[in-house]
Amino acid sequence: MDDTVREHTLDLPQIPSVEFPLNISRKQQSIVRAIDMCGGIEKVKAVFTTNGANNAANVATEKGLELFLNKLPRDTTIHDDSEDEGSWKDDADRIGEEVDQGTKNDSDFFNEHPIIGKRVPFRDDSVVLKISMPKGTMENNNGNVLAALKSLKDDEYCAEPVAIINNTVKFREMSDFQVTLDNVPAAREFQRSFGSLDWDNFKQFVDSVPDNDSRPFENINNLIIDRSVKSPNSDYQLPPPPRLSMVGYPLLYKYKGNPFAVKKENGTNEVKGSYIKNYQLFVHDMNDDVKVPDSPAEELKEAYEKAKKDGIYPGTKKDSKFYEYLEECISILRGKFNERPIWVKRHLDGIVPKRIHHTIKIALALLSYRFTMGPWRNTYIQFGVDPRTSSEYAKYQTEYFKIERRLLSSPMVRKNVPKPPPLVFESDTPGEIDSRFKFDGSRIPWYLMLQIDLLIQEPNILEVFEKVEYLSKPNEVTGWFTELDLAKIRRIVKYELGCMVQGKYDFNVYKLKYYKSMLFFKESMMTQKDGSIDDDGDVNMADGEQSNENVGEEDEEDNGVEAGEEDDTVREHEESESYSQLQTSQSKDISDEEEEEDTFDIRNASFKEVIDRIRQSDPDTAKKLSKQLEGLVNLSSL
Repeated sequence: MDDTVREHTLDLPQIPSVEFPLNISRKQQSIVRAIDMCGGIEKVKAVFTTNGANNAANVATEKGLELFLNKLPRDTTIHDDSEDEGSWKDDADRIGEEVDQGTKNDSDFFNEHPIIGKRVPFRDDSVVLKISMPKGTMENNNGNVLAALKSLKDDEYCAEPVAIINNTVKFREMSDFQVTLDNVPAAREFQRSFGSLDWDNFKQFVDSVPDNDSRPFENINNLIIDRSVKSPNSDYQLPPPPRLSMVGYPLLYKYKGNPFAVKKENGTNEVKGSYIKNYQLFVHDMNDDVKVPDSPAEELKEAYEKAKKDGIYPGTKKDSKFYEYLEECISILRGKFNERPIWVKRHLDGIVPKRIHHTIKIALALLSYRFTMGPWRNTYIQFGVDPRTSSEYAKYQTEYFKIERRLLSSPMVRKNVPKPPPLVFESDTPGEIDSRFKFDGSRIPWYLMLQIDLLIQEPNILEVFEKVEYLSKPNEVTGWFTELDLAKIRRIVKYELGCMVQGKYDFNVYKLKYYKSMLFFKESMMTQKDGSIDDDGDVNMADGEQSNENVGEEDEEDNGVEAGEEDDTVREHEESESYSQLQTSQSKDISDEEEEEDTFDIRNASFKEVIDRIRQSDPDTAKKLSKQLEGLVNLSSL
């Protein structure tokens, strides 16, 4: 047989399709019945009409296809291939008899509502294949196409494309519970009157209701129950809710499958690689009576001691060499902590070699602890080192800056802002912090969480830093610095960053001189405008600016850069919490897996940003709100 693959042209008819959530057989009657449950072939056609001349078609296109599950009597079923033509005719005769008797099924359901199917154009184009095989092959394989093809030789069947499906209606809504009331006397009485719209029945029903009934529930005890029906409803006289489910679609939990899980040939799942906890220690308070840890967690120490004894770290395999790589990583980090007792992890990512980087979280947990609040938040601090004991640790305090959304919306600004560093990279200065993390006023740093000693390469900040007078005791907000000194540093960084993101590198020397010589605050940095501190004790620096009494009302714009605490979304992905798990494979560290940063903050968002946010999920509501509302009202003004 010729080994070459036969080529087929895809210049084929393009056809639409409907993906029914029903068990439909190949019989024509079964297909016709399914279409009738959607309102007939004309409604199905109208859904696929994009530029139809009549309004009905356009309305149907926007509304979707309505699938009623109870348009046929409940005792009829959609027959498969094993059923003969006579059974279908019997069902049809029975349907006709019930319609003549006025007992149509769809009138028995109180809360019947359809499932809505929506068009999915150009999302999953499919090719319709025509497969020809010897007669009887499908029957011999119980209708399984794949099994039938496997049972044949290559020259015993033929497959050729006949059409392309480019537009599909899919039903993804949940089918809610629907309640039938045909055995409920009150419901049947209501159907005979209001349901039939017959005036005599209607009048009889109204007359049967007593005027000013003093005991409306008395008649419930006198109901005549028909016990002959299969499922008598003895005392349920109140109508059920129109819908029992509050949502039309299942909730999305953003579940992500294990990227290292593979399916074996026998169908079982197997996870390639093992996972271990890092047991990172955290300090959650800045009070004087809180002592910093001087050794790792007991669970981690036990695992490490066992690894030194066995040569295999618990939870890993010997051939992974995790313990050997961990020892090498610990040796490197121990030397770095001796040089510098407080580190930001992103700086260490470029120093630790890529081949052992997957062990860094365990190594850090064996050598350091972390504060969850205060000026050293988000840093790894060497065990036994308490930055609150000496002002020499002031230079390791962290400051976080972010560019406002209004600037990032500009393509020109986005082009000037460097992309964040990859998860694993090599520092451009071997063994030292990558120069792209440092702020010198000539380029935008790679990462906007900066320690103070990475800022002093900028001459103006160095001038302020050399004249700093430290506090006698650090606080949660400014650490060892006074409010005035830290505000000067922040103002210079915000101004120069704001200029650089807009492509301006010629800074105003008079503004810089003004920032360096500021004497007083407009408002205290310790509080917000309303005098309160936020949940983390952090402040919005835009509200904590200072003024020089000689300058007065001079403009102090920050050029679209904010200072304060790092965003929760960034922190969540950059620094995993103590319960995070680490994968021991070298290929990828899934505990560091990052998603796109979402910088939307409802507390600071403008009216336009809020509407744009709503428009992403509900365009109609956003359009309605933008027309009816003129803006947002501050909470304090309500």
